[in-house]
Amino acid sequence: MAKKTILALLVFCACALIANGQSKMLTGERHVIFVDIPKNWLQAQNDQLPFFIKPNEKDVSDKTYMYVYGFDYTNAPDLNGWIKGDNDDMAGKHPGIKIDSLPISFDNIKKSDFVTGRYKIITYDYTDQHKEAILVVECKNTIVTAALSASTHYEFEKYLPAFEELAQTLSILGATVKIDK
Repeated sequence: MAKKTILALLVFCACALIANGQSKMLTGERHVIFVDIPKNWLQAQNDQLPFFIKPNEKDVSDKTYMYVYGFDYTNAPDLNGWIKGDNDDMAGKHPGIKIDSLPISFDNIKKSDFVTGRYKIITYDYTDQHKEAILVVECKNTIVTAALSASTHYEFEKYLPAFEELAQTLSILGATVKIDK
């Protein structure tokens, strides 16, 4: 009965999101993520990311975009361990990078049957003025990331409200999804 209720809820949510047109459903083997595209952003093509968006403006740098992605694990992932691994990797690949965090809170990211309620926004300032923010959300079997990349600090500040808008629409559910390969 619970499986039928969850399936019915997913179908209802998917139909509601399809009707909106600016909402997307992303699936992995252990998760389903619902997210809305912020105003003045458009879905763009990216071979590696199913949800990749860019500002609906002319002459936008290739380094300016947002994405949402879920990484599934067989064991429960650890938010701090995941962030440390990512930070170590970034520091190794980009000497001189400055790593910090943003103290932004989101009411929609709270403890549930699947989401642990733990999340953090990490920022990366590259030596070429490129700047990124990555929201990392810890779940039972998944790490969900939402990222903002901007070619300059000015663009980062300009698009940060859209990143917050995107993050405020995240809805993360646990699921067993069979993906045909």
